[in-house]
Amino acid sequence: MGLTEAIAAQFAGDCLGNRVGKATAAHALQRRALLIAVAAVGAGCRAEPAATDAQANAPVALAHVGLDGAPGSLAQWQGRQVVLNVWASWCPPCRAEMASLQTLSDQLDPARALVVGLAIDDDPNLVREYLRRAPVRFPIVLQAQQHSAARELAVRALPETLLLDTAGRVIGRELGARDWTDATLQARWRLPLRARLDGAQADA
Repeated sequence: MGLTEAIAAQFAGDCLGNRVGKATAAHALQRRALLIAVAAVGAGCRAEPAATDAQANAPVALAHVGLDGAPGSLAQWQGRQVVLNVWASWCPPCRAEMASLQTLSDQLDPARALVVGLAIDDDPNLVREYLRRAPVRFPIVLQAQQHSAARELAVRALPETLLLDTAGRVIGRELGARDWTDATLQARWRLPLRARLDGAQADA
């Protein structure tokens, strides 16, 4: 199923009430708006990894909640680069991207970088249910407040992936699903990979 077909199927499910569940009408409208934005991304709208001056000067300290309910903040990972993937369990392109994000997580030098998933689901049980089926081992956290990802991270569509530097500042972003095993993308983001470090040590 392609991106357009997946979005159409999601819309059909929402219209039939199969996936809205207990969500309010406002939440359903927000979900549809995000899917429309994803459709635009699939049609070729892309944000290159380039930070604005405001982004570069403002470390992100977004509050989050762990799957166990423990409070936390993105600031806890300062000192390492963070590949922050904003996603939702009901978003087909988000789910399709998870496998390559896990591969990237396995390739990164854990002392210098990590992948973190920020789920924006209204119901954390839906995230837990999805993760029981998905082979995802990198950290997954939840918004501490509704809409905080859109408000504090300027997230415009799902999935959206941000690159935070070691001080927690946004220095890049990708709008829409990507293949995170792609060497060109990894090089453009200058990610510290185990293979590169091992190769550099071997050459030395």
